[in-house]
Amino acid sequence: MNNTTGQKFTVKHDSPLLKYLFELFPQQSKTGVKAYLTNGQIMVNGVSETAFDKPLFAGDKLIVLAKGVSITKEVKRAAEDELNAAGVEILYEDSHLIVVSKRSGLVVIAPKTTGEMAPKGPDLTKKGGKASMNVRKKEPTVYSLLTDYVKTKARAERRNMHIHQRGPARVWIVHRIDRGTSGVIVFAKDEETKNMLQNKWDKIVTERRYIAVLEGVPTPAYGKIQSWLTENEKSLKMHSSPEDNGGELAITHYKTISTLNGDKGRKIPDYTAVEFQLETGRKNQIRVHAESIGCPVAGDRKYGAQTNPIKRIALHARTLSFYDPYTGLLHSFETPIPKEFEEIMKPKSKGPKKFSR
Repeated sequence: MNNTTGQKFTVKHDSPLLKYLFELFPQQSKTGVKAYLTNGQIMVNGVSETAFDKPLFAGDKLIVLAKGVSITKEVKRAAEDELNAAGVEILYEDSHLIVVSKRSGLVVIAPKTTGEMAPKGPDLTKKGGKASMNVRKKEPTVYSLLTDYVKTKARAERRNMHIHQRGPARVWIVHRIDRGTSGVIVFAKDEETKNMLQNKWDKIVTERRYIAVLEGVPTPAYGKIQSWLTENEKSLKMHSSPEDNGGELAITHYKTISTLNGDKGRKIPDYTAVEFQLETGRKNQIRVHAESIGCPVAGDRKYGAQTNPIKRIALHARTLSFYDPYTGLLHSFETPIPKEFEEIMKPKSKGPKKFSR
């Protein structure tokens, strides 16, 4: 067992903590087992525990640390492990920002807490969504998972510094990507940073690139799509107009990466891997623009797709680059293309066909 990370157990039945530890270590003296608690070597579900009568429940995660191991580091490590297991990977973190990559199917924030949309830039919340651990949503979101993560870290740091008062530990929504879309998204750790990013979004963001697999073959193979988007209040579907109809101006650049010929006899369409670059960031922008050129994103039934080869929308937020609002340094993040996308583009008789830039 790796003493750096500790001995890990999954609790098999309900029990007070000390009694369960006696069961785990029957060969050790009761005094020695109690010392695990008094020395701060026990973590339950990522939280340090010292109470003998702490109730355990079947399925809880229990870690027994080696003596002298930093409980603060282990709490942070466990919190990050929980994030990864839920489909959220931290790409970068400092005192103001968290940049993550999320899996497809995970919503960024529950609709009832999003508030009003900002008039410019990406889809934003009016107040950023103050974090709360007391409200447990039925469905986990990137927002709720990160809320738990930063609060767990803050508690560990306060405990390490013997600080008893509660400090602010929140995440704030800066922009969103759709539930079915995977990839990069940035959150702020304070309201000032959130406002700085949102207010200067068009200036500080230098690159937003997406990879998608489309049904059909775009003609021409590369180009610029410009239209005005409006939303149907009943269906919540965005509509694209080539003329200014009072909607939001949306501009998308695209280029073809590779094409795979389908099989008309088996009703398998042509598929095209395409890279999109956003000049503006509107709700469902790539999805509605792909539909407008007759090549909907595979799996996107809402915007006209007829097939769903990988049981998800084949859209991935691959690259995000922006200037740090405090230091002016350029942050650039690029995530791997999902392996499922390459499976779609794999010729059945010629072996795999890789994406290329």
